[in-house]
Amino acid sequence: MVKWIILAVLLLPVAEIATFVVVAMLIGFGWALLLMLAITVAGFVVLKQAGRSRLANFGAAVTGSDTTEFEANAGSFLGILAGILLFLPGFLTDLAGAALLLPPVRRACAARFQTLVKSRTGSRSVVDLEPDEWHQVPDTPREPDQTDRH
Repeated sequence: MVKWIILAVLLLPVAEIATFVVVAMLIGFGWALLLMLAITVAGFVVLKQAGRSRLANFGAAVTGSDTTEFEANAGSFLGILAGILLFLPGFLTDLAGAALLLPPVRRACAARFQTLVKSRTGSRSVVDLEPDEWHQVPDTPREPDQTDRH
């Protein structure tokens, strides 16, 4: 899986350049450049609309190890990802960013992410105990008993 992600990241600039050349041949170089600039400005507007608080929440969720916080911010994450993809130069990333602005696509991606997270974490649960409900056991080697022998 990681190999495919690395390959995709390496091939993305090549695909973006090829796509720009095709679009420039269809509508002209100046118009293609103007369109790319307009979409970049739109990405900036989407990111600005996301707001600093959402960006801060997203940053905290990404850097934290708690996946439930990240799941709760999945909608914000996808909105910010859409803005970033629109902000990046290139028509392929713009297409992906525009798709993430559509509510059905965003819901499908959020559902897929939640399914992926749940399958990775399994059915782990956390039990919070009060200090008097548990005690620490020292790490000492124990003698084998009858149940250890086969």
